[in-house]
Amino acid sequence: MSGYDNTSETVRVTAVATTLTNNDYDLYVKAQTANITITLPAVAAVQPGRVYSVTKDGAAFTVTLDGDGSETINGATTLVLAASAFHGAIIVNTGTEWIAKALY
Repeated sequence: MSGYDNTSETVRVTAVATTLTNNDYDLYVKAQTANITITLPAVAAVQPGRVYSVTKDGAAFTVTLDGDGSETINGATTLVLAASAFHGAIIVNTGTEWIAKALY
């Protein structure tokens, strides 16, 4: 768990580019007016095993998850959640990189 206690997941909603923080767990992105980039924190800045869940709405714009600097997600510098459908990813810090352990 993350956020303010160990009994619940924190939920944040955004419609603009943002960087995930130690207080985030679930991020819901409303990409209704433009493509949006969500930046992951540096791998070294969060503990290994740290999980984030990012879900986009069904709007006609993409949401791009971007590793910090040259850090990767599944070996690529970005992971794009497609436009015009609800999509999401569960991202995990391995200690050396980010991996998407589930895409939906």
